[in-house]
Amino acid sequence: FDVGRRVFVYNLAGAGYDDVRKIDFQYEVGPGVGYHLFNRSNFVMNVESGFNYQAQDRSGSPDVRSFYFRFAEDATWKLTPRVTLVEKAEIFPRVENLGEFRARLDSTLSFALWQNLALKLSVLDLYDTNPAQGVDQNDLQIRSSLEITF
Repeated sequence: FDVGRRVFVYNLAGAGYDDVRKIDFQYEVGPGVGYHLFNRSNFVMNVESGFNYQAQDRSGSPDVRSFYFRFAEDATWKLTPRVTLVEKAEIFPRVENLGEFRARLDSTLSFALWQNLALKLSVLDLYDTNPAQGVDQNDLQIRSSLEITF
């Protein structure tokens, strides 16, 4: 929600599961404030900071329920009328122990193929200093997808 020309407030919420990272169920919620650093016709960039509460029910490991700080940025660059690059980075240092943190880096290159059809190529890197037992701290994913918009 924009509270001025450049400043905005938000509340982040999410839920899901991840078989690969041995998370049976996860939810998170957290408020914060952001700043529109750049707002041009072909380039937009925001920076954000706030708090985050996350709960994870894990398979074969102790469950996690903790508060985190959240620092993030996102940028969207329209390279051509048909090609867009979206990049997002988040880091979540744990409030109780700043040495424990989660990080997420996400980049997507989108090619408009037709009016409502786009090809997307994404790289997602998830890092957790305290993952479930038997799970690597770093999870790198490379994805391709077709997007249909209505």
